[in-house]
Amino acid sequence: MADSQRDSLAQLCLDLQAGRRTAADAVDGYLDRIAAIDPRIEAWAYVAQDEARQEARELDREFASRGCRGPLHGVPFGVKDIFDTAGMPTEWGTPTQRGRVPREDAALVAQLRRAGAIVLGKTHTTAFAYFDPGPTRNPHNTDFSPGGSSSGSAAAVAAGMAPFAIGSQTMGSVLRPASFCGIAGMKPTFDSLPLGGVMEFAKSLDHAGFFTKSIEDMRHLWSAYSGKDIASTARPPSWIHVPWPIEDGLEPEMEEAFGALIERLRVGGLPIEERPLPATFRGLLRAARTINNYEGARANRERYEQHGVAIGLKLAALVEDGLTINEQTYRGALETVARARAEFEASTADGSVWFVPAAPGTAPAGIASTGDPRCNAPFTSLGVPALSVPFARTGQGLPLGCQIVASAGREDLLLAAGRRCEDLLEGFAG
Repeated sequence: MADSQRDSLAQLCLDLQAGRRTAADAVDGYLDRIAAIDPRIEAWAYVAQDEARQEARELDREFASRGCRGPLHGVPFGVKDIFDTAGMPTEWGTPTQRGRVPREDAALVAQLRRAGAIVLGKTHTTAFAYFDPGPTRNPHNTDFSPGGSSSGSAAAVAAGMAPFAIGSQTMGSVLRPASFCGIAGMKPTFDSLPLGGVMEFAKSLDHAGFFTKSIEDMRHLWSAYSGKDIASTARPPSWIHVPWPIEDGLEPEMEEAFGALIERLRVGGLPIEERPLPATFRGLLRAARTINNYEGARANRERYEQHGVAIGLKLAALVEDGLTINEQTYRGALETVARARAEFEASTADGSVWFVPAAPGTAPAGIASTGDPRCNAPFTSLGVPALSVPFARTGQGLPLGCQIVASAGREDLLLAAGRRCEDLLEGFAG
């Protein structure tokens, strides 16, 4: 049996379609790896051993009689535990929802299952997908955080326990853990992945997203999901680097490594252009936080009233703070985002992409903090697609990620740019 840690998603899909591997073989390989290493990492809230094996057998019978459904036929995947899964626990990372078992799949889970993908289980999330951490640890060094809130999904893929996983991002919950765990993470354009059957946090900011081991795997996954062939030949006319993040700067390791990265990519032929931060962006992070807190407080008010601080101390504090934000302030934040979005789209109308750090630095020590989403939240608020690309490791073996951002609807350009970056960095990320 092949070692699932060494499998690329693209190769696994090809092997399954060609009949060189069976869905049952793929599922067993990943379940064996989960059993071997997850006690140390705790990426999984629920492992669907019986369900996944049964579904794999059914898909293998279907393959033998009617052929392959498509490029994801028989491919196992992990599901963040705020996405409903029929007949499986979906407990939102909190004991207040213990025993919650939905009758139907979330829309995205259902789409992937119809394409032939197999749910391996539910991955840990922070409580209510906010900052109160779950038990998951960073696979590269278990003394450090994997990030959040999609902590289990990122750690499961990074540790080779799933070829891909789904997560969600309201501020930085896909790209930040991808950066901390040294894998690819993509948040597509707002509303391009369905959120039916997903726990709501802030309706203007909530996105679904994907994790894969590499950008090439992400390109394969997005092509399989969207039905669009993502050409690797697309070339952004320029890569725009602006001073980032807006607040508090970067940690020294990220600042030094990101500067070296820019020089390396320029030597490799990338046209990276330095531009000043647009004036409309100076209040963008504050606006994103205002929207998150205003909408998040109202989405979680009933839970707070029912359970108090049992929903999590950090979430309880958000509810108390967010309920004091008045509608005028909230509307002003939405207007700030709209102005910044217009300026961002103008800067990328020619097919250029922005290029900035994916996180302020490496993963925090311990698991009490999941890190700061300030590098991601502004772009989340704009609703534009963003991609985290691993590019280096520190002396402690902790990954660092860069972030590529494109205009709305240009996932093709984003992934082509990410693949070019990955090619130039081959052997550099360690």
